Amino acid sequence: MKAQEHEQVFWQRSAAGIEQGTRGQLDWYDWKARRLEAHLDSVADRPRTGCILEIGSGPIGTINSLDWGQRFAIDPLENFYNQKPSLIKLRKPGTIYLQGAGERLPFPDASISLVIIDNVIDHTHAPAAILQEISRVLDDSGYLYLTVNVHTRWGALVHELLATLHIDKRHPYTFTSPRLRQFLARHRFAVLSEEIEDYQQVKRASLLSPSIKDKLKACIGLSEFDHAVLCAKTTARRAATKTPRGVQKPVSSSDTHAL
Repeated sequence: MKAQEHEQVFWQRSAAGIEQGTRGQLDWYDWKARRLEAHLDSVADRPRTGCILEIGSGPIGTINSLDWGQRFAIDPLENFYNQKPSLIKLRKPGTIYLQGAGERLPFPDASISLVIIDNVIDHTHAPAAILQEISRVLDDSGYLYLTVNVHTRWGALVHELLATLHIDKRHPYTFTSPRLRQFLARHRFAVLSEEIEDYQQVKRASLLSPSIKDKLKACIGLSEFDHAVLCAKTTARRAATKTPRGVQKPVSSSDTHAL
């Protein structure tokens, strides 16, 4: 798959940069974990226990910064990542990393309390199959925490053209915020809490960026912005959309999977 090939190239460069001291230590995962916990706190006051699964974790993942639950991470490139000492040394104890794909999860039905899929779903060619698998493994009182970079309606049209022309090979699927909500509802997930980054703020930051690519994306309406949702299966509870108390986004938490 082209998306996986490009992902491997990205992390190959990242590993080299970490070894040479030219890249940060990927500490934005701590911020991601705090934001996830803020979403959980906004909808439920419950013990943080049970089995947690992150799909498409990359070499580290948001799950690396959690300190509760029985933790598993699965990624199709895990056999590549675990050969990179500079990446592996950033993993904290307690998480089991597995080779595998979101379309075929090696877990029994209703065995997972929390599924995390962070900036991954638009990198796949079968997002519907992944949602079906998540629904299968998630127990009736469990949660799905999903984040994805979305576009405006115009930006989505441009992005889909780039994907069709194979210019953006790492993002074969494109979401807008309405499309994301429809996608989740179609697969019987109710949004309990959501948080959407301000597109105009992202666009202004891109225009001020020293990166020519960022400026170009802003000018043609292609700047992406983050949409995070905490969901439950609709068979378990009704939707009650809330916005959690914000966790300030650090400068270093920029999307590493941007075009």
